[in-house]
Amino acid sequence: MKLNLVTLKRAAAAMVTAAATFAVHAAEVFPDKPIRIVVASAAGGASDIVARLMADRLSQSLGQPVVVEAKPGANGNIAAELVARSPADGYTLMMGTIGVMAINPSMYSNVRFDPLKDFDPVARLVSFSNLLVVNPALPVKSVKELVAYAKENPGRLRYGSPGAGGSPHMAMVVFGQMTGTDLVHVPYKGAAPALTDLMGGHIDFAFSDPLLTLPHVRAGKVRVLAVSGATRLASEPDVPTVAEAGVPGYAVSGWLGIVAPAGTPPDRIAKLNKAFNDALAIPEVNSKLVAQGSAVIPGTPQEFGTFINAEYTRWKKVVDQAKLKVD
Repeated sequence: MKLNLVTLKRAAAAMVTAAATFAVHAAEVFPDKPIRIVVASAAGGASDIVARLMADRLSQSLGQPVVVEAKPGANGNIAAELVARSPADGYTLMMGTIGVMAINPSMYSNVRFDPLKDFDPVARLVSFSNLLVVNPALPVKSVKELVAYAKENPGRLRYGSPGAGGSPHMAMVVFGQMTGTDLVHVPYKGAAPALTDLMGGHIDFAFSDPLLTLPHVRAGKVRVLAVSGATRLASEPDVPTVAEAGVPGYAVSGWLGIVAPAGTPPDRIAKLNKAFNDALAIPEVNSKLVAQGSAVIPGTPQEFGTFINAEYTRWKKVVDQAKLKVD
């Protein structure tokens, strides 16, 4: 009986050791299958461009395919609900935007996710000013001329955005408030279709992300008047800020970062954070993002989480004060 008991104890100890070894090995081999980054807007916008740039580098560093999947609609709410309910295993990520993570819950009445509770921050990537651009046929060549023209034609100027609640939309809401102009919002399912309609003359102007818009500015397909942020773009130093161009105190910037479903193992979050920060540090990647109008912002998941909380608080006040609600 004693021999059997000793044998059983040894066998049990061996099983515990084997289980622990297997768990450590499983953690070490993450990822062992493809990772997907869900983009909450149509292909071709800033989220999609940055996601694909990151995916190419992560595929190399992590040794597994990283696939970008577009899930547009409801200013990102559809994608956010999908990712929030996905397994918290590190294999499903989302490109978090200012709209999804900081604005939508205050603006949309039927949001079925909580950006502060349903996601774990992984890595903040970039911030960017939006470009204030107009169709070349619009008879304005400066912010002051645009404001004057809008006041002469109240309720007639149409501006596009990737959707209600995104940074381009909110940039125009603040612009309208600060200039006292009556502007008509035309929401789209992404930045690319909005810009296409702007170039086609179906809308008059827009705040549009520089990653997508700068090539069309340089080609003369749209006219740029200003940038929305507090400082000029490093890649376009001759373009003034909106504040410099005639609206003192104006400053609105967008941002992008990676989030995962809440409960994702911390060791996997840490590994993903390192992979994204390493990708941002690659000179070719960094210079490409800067040239396209972005400021690269690496950091820890904790720093990104603190930033998201601050942005949520800031934009809730803006939405509540403007009484912006979408059913």
